[in-house]
Amino acid sequence: MKLNLRGVNRYAAAIITDNILKNGVQNLQLILKEDSEEVRRVAEKHHMEYSPRETEKGMVVNISPQGIEEIDVTGETCPGPIIIVGDRLSSMEPGMRIKIKSENSDVIDDLALSAPEMKAEVIEKSSSHLILEKTDVSREREFTGKDKVLVVQSNGTGNAERAYATFIFSKAALSMGKDVTIFLLMDGVSIARKGGAAAVKHPAFPRLDELMAEVIEMGVKIYVCEMSAQFRGLREDNMVEGCKIAGAATFITLLSDPSYAVVNF
Repeated sequence: MKLNLRGVNRYAAAIITDNILKNGVQNLQLILKEDSEEVRRVAEKHHMEYSPRETEKGMVVNISPQGIEEIDVTGETCPGPIIIVGDRLSSMEPGMRIKIKSENSDVIDDLALSAPEMKAEVIEKSSSHLILEKTDVSREREFTGKDKVLVVQSNGTGNAERAYATFIFSKAALSMGKDVTIFLLMDGVSIARKGGAAAVKHPAFPRLDELMAEVIEMGVKIYVCEMSAQFRGLREDNMVEGCKIAGAATFITLLSDPSYAVVNF
């Protein structure tokens, strides 16, 4: 629940806050003119955590149950940490916090860098842990990153590493709130052939065809280059369900769209 109390004095703000918390609200975000000891005491009376933050809007105060959820991603293989944290943040309300722990400092750095993309702000960071706070829509829009990712795959099942990277990076982008489109061309279209990806298996991940089915189910669009498909005898009836034949016009349109970040495998 969000409430703008900038025009209310601190005593009235405390009374309003008390009444709201009495009604069982668990996560409350207030915008105050300044930090308020009166509101802080009300939060403590209800055994809630009071977390103020100075912003351009004023003093933003998050009031939430004491304690913070912890996730330990130690030992998770990339992109496991970003997927786990992104999925958890997507179900949280603005103002809620989460602590992520890992024995790998590179994982902590990676998550901290990706925080704005996951609609989160870094509150605390060390070599072994990170505290993130879920932000609201207006704070999310301040980040100028691109909202969509185009993954271009031209190697196919002949290069297992690049084939896997196509879908692993797509899952990571989805977990960060991106819209993902995959375009298969040249040898890349072999991935779309029924049974073509079933023989490819990375020791740390599911079979390639299972990973592909997973990202399709998650909403990723997969286009197959029409000319490349014709060269290789690939048709709608022998393609994996969820893949769609597309021509050069579709590919050029996607590449020309400035809202897409383009990744090539």
